[in-house]
Amino acid sequence: MQIIIAPIHETFFSGRIWMGLDLDRIQAILQQDFGYSVQRFDFSEIAADYSLLPKDCVLFYTASYNDNYQQYIKDVVYDLSQCRPDVVLLPDINQLYSFENKGYQELYKKRIGIEKVHGIYYGDADDFPIETTIFPFVYKSLKGAMSSGVRLIKSKEEFESIAKSNKKLTLLERLRLYKKAKNQHKDKSLQPIRKYSEVNFSKFFSKRSAFVTQEFIPNLSCDYKVLVFGEKYYVLKRKVRDNDFKASGSGKFEWTEPSEKLLAYAHEVTTKMGVWFNSLDIVETATFCALVEYQGIGFGPLTLIGSDSYFRKVGSGWQKTLESSNLEESYAQAIHFGLTHYKP
Repeated sequence: MQIIIAPIHETFFSGRIWMGLDLDRIQAILQQDFGYSVQRFDFSEIAADYSLLPKDCVLFYTASYNDNYQQYIKDVVYDLSQCRPDVVLLPDINQLYSFENKGYQELYKKRIGIEKVHGIYYGDADDFPIETTIFPFVYKSLKGAMSSGVRLIKSKEEFESIAKSNKKLTLLERLRLYKKAKNQHKDKSLQPIRKYSEVNFSKFFSKRSAFVTQEFIPNLSCDYKVLVFGEKYYVLKRKVRDNDFKASGSGKFEWTEPSEKLLAYAHEVTTKMGVWFNSLDIVETATFCALVEYQGIGFGPLTLIGSDSYFRKVGSGWQKTLESSNLEESYAQAIHFGLTHYKP
């Protein structure tokens, strides 16, 4: 099996957010410890020439936090998946589209049968059925880490306030709209139907902000960050912020002994996704576990780096191993685990 590592901008790989990964170490482990043939190409080189990829290879690529460049990566990887279905994409196409996109996450969760936490993806506040909505619910913008863009909405008035704020135009945007309004009937060749064009003009140029709503699970004191690297599971308990319902970004965390129910749920989710490494935000109640969010690419590694142990499924139970882990070694081991336990 041949593995192609494809950083962007020659060296960048978002395993440690903007700080990147030691690709030399990952390549050395894959070659020396596991016997794979490994090559490196900049992602842009592959985008220009798919023939650089050997038949049936694994393409290990990264994501970008720059919106325009991330769109470029998504376009290329999707096209590659159509032109070269023999290439194993790591991460897969669903993890790529889920990156910094909580809306796609909800679509994907529903498709693969992850029912909790229940969420719905909306393109704009105008699409939201506010008159039939049950409050409270959790509102999330599509992007944002450490709970940014996440709010608990307790009333119709609170939601309308957010919607109004999202639609507010800057001075430059208002000037541009005013200019368009003056010229909206200028091109007579389009034969505008005035009774429609008058109302459609404002709707066409209205500012739109997509978002996600999720059911609110009350009385939670914490959530769990679970990082999955192949067969190894790392768990971080995150307490909710003071006078809040959010745990992400609280800074109040600890490595703790998780329940087997939590580990089994993380394993179930990862198996459904069919991925080799994963970052899961999970909540646990007396009766169920639920997936709040996930990332399969470019996620923060603190849960692994700071842990002195990991958990591994053995038979019907779980075994704890007291051992510190290195991020680069963990990526290499997870790739090997995926290639030996899942059929590409």
